Amino acid sequence: MSASPGSRRASIIGTGLIGGSIGLGLRASGWHVTGHDTDRQVADEALALGAIDALGLDPHAEITFVAVPVRVAAEAVRHALAETTGVVTDVGSVKAPLMAEIDDPRFVGGHPMAGSEQLGVEGSTADMFRGAVWVLTPVEATDPQHFATVGAIARGLGADVVSLPPERHDALVAVV
Repeated sequence: MSASPGSRRASIIGTGLIGGSIGLGLRASGWHVTGHDTDRQVADEALALGAIDALGLDPHAEITFVAVPVRVAAEAVRHALAETTGVVTDVGSVKAPLMAEIDDPRFVGGHPMAGSEQLGVEGSTADMFRGAVWVLTPVEATDPQHFATVGAIARGLGADVVSLPPERHDALVAVV
């Protein structure tokens, strides 16, 4: 399915619980969402459940969300930056190492403080982020416009956006 003229476009790498919830939330607001997962069965499930409109990575997406395990996040972020033209953000729970590794003005580190006892895309909900805190972790290289874009989209998903330095985020999350 192709994007309708004028619709906003997003991509998601990692179509599990968080990626699927982002997709459902964006689609509920009229976005065209493509998704990719290293496990084709998970991606197919996300498509069948309506979390994404189409499989793949949209090179012209306004934003790409990287929703993969922390250990492979840097590789996925680099891939998104190389294959797309829009802003790239992630949803990982550890920020400082990733932010130190990815020095690109199009990348805005993020961490939605939300989840579920459910696992996988089957547990995804369009309102998962409503009332949740979504931490953004800008660094010196972060472009202010891209930061504003990610913040506005997170707020559009119902989240309360907070900005923290990556190291402060990690220290606070470690305490929690």
